[in-house]
Amino acid sequence: SDPLEDMPIAKPSTRPPSEVLNADQQEVQVAALEQRLTRVAVAAEAASGYANRAEAMMVAFAARRALDAGAPLGYVDGQLRFIFGEAQPKAVATIVNAAGKPVTLNVLRQGLETIGTVVSHGGPNEGWWSGAMRELRGLAVIRRAGTPSSAPDQRLMRARLNVESGEIETAIAEVSALPQQAQMTQWLEQARRYNEARRALDVIEAAAILEPRAVPLVVPVAPQAPPPR
Repeated sequence: SDPLEDMPIAKPSTRPPSEVLNADQQEVQVAALEQRLTRVAVAAEAASGYANRAEAMMVAFAARRALDAGAPLGYVDGQLRFIFGEAQPKAVATIVNAAGKPVTLNVLRQGLETIGTVVSHGGPNEGWWSGAMRELRGLAVIRRAGTPSSAPDQRLMRARLNVESGEIETAIAEVSALPQQAQMTQWLEQARRYNEARRALDVIEAAAILEPRAVPLVVPVAPQAPPPR
């Protein structure tokens, strides 16, 4: 038998001529499909960016909550390093170090109470001459009208108000102006550590909103117009 007789015979298309796409129409459809795929890729990238921001903000919030409670960072330590370690290494190191020696707002409050006792009654090693001079300094203070009082008890009162309102730097300035005792030196060191840790938390919270961890980016490609014929 003739081999040509055994080959299948191609049948003509049963689609009406109006439904058969020519080459130009097919290219237009391909270009439209590419546009839809690009929009899907862009939407997926946007959703990934939102997820990254949400994750980073949750880690930053958990770190602040741990420091406020004086608790260990736990798993947050690794997440901080992973998400923010490359972009904000100094802030991450400050937070991790602060968590190792936590200072809470309550610690600062109690420290001011101790300082108040020392200012009012003198320290345990204060001699009679130092005590007498302290009493004399508190008898009369001349100051210009409208200026804050420089009396130790007034400085302490303002420092307490500053601590409660979160103005730690101003509280540090008030306590630094007092006659220095060991209790004040310790409080100033704790207050500076507390303040630095909160500034570092502010940095990573801003980074969580503005600079989430980078993810692979799908760059949309504009569809090319069909070549002229």
